[in-house]
Amino acid sequence: MSRRKEYTPQQLKELILSNAERIIAQHGRAGLTARALAETIHYSPGTIYNVYEDMNALMVDVNYETLGRLQAYCQQKIATLPADFSRVSGLAYAYADFARENLRAWEAIYAPSRKMEHDNAPALPEYYQQRLADIFLMVENTLIDCLKLPQPTASSSARLLWACLHGITVLNLNGTLGLVGVEQPHAMIDDLLTQYLARYL
Repeated sequence: MSRRKEYTPQQLKELILSNAERIIAQHGRAGLTARALAETIHYSPGTIYNVYEDMNALMVDVNYETLGRLQAYCQQKIATLPADFSRVSGLAYAYADFARENLRAWEAIYAPSRKMEHDNAPALPEYYQQRLADIFLMVENTLIDCLKLPQPTASSSARLLWACLHGITVLNLNGTLGLVGVEQPHAMIDDLLTQYLARYL
């Protein structure tokens, strides 16, 4: 019998994280259990808990990586667009397209912690909060650079538009966007941006 490969603590953490991401991509958040993950990496469930306090802590890192990929995806999509309304709409399209292309990982970001049924939601670690702040800053800077919005307005607008865009994306992905009389998410995104940002165009 061949010996199991030995990993450094960092390598083991990366192994757990990458396989957790793979399980979620295939089976969704509900498919990620300690047992399923342990079987995938050929370690005992106890090994996972030596690295992560619990599965919720692991999900924080999984979602952190997904948010990083979302940010990079959006930046790549708008990199060559002119600094005008087309870049703003391109950024919004990128969010919706990333969610469609990475559905289960995207859904996992918004899945409630399993602790929430019994406890208050645990505070997100600082590095996670910083990544969220960086994403909103990307949106704010796009609104400032392309539409010359003042910074306070850009900050509040970024959060409002993100929330509205999330709603459109959810309706599209669960197949109910047509119930509000729209078939294409990009068309509704255009309406949202045009009407909300009309004063700045």
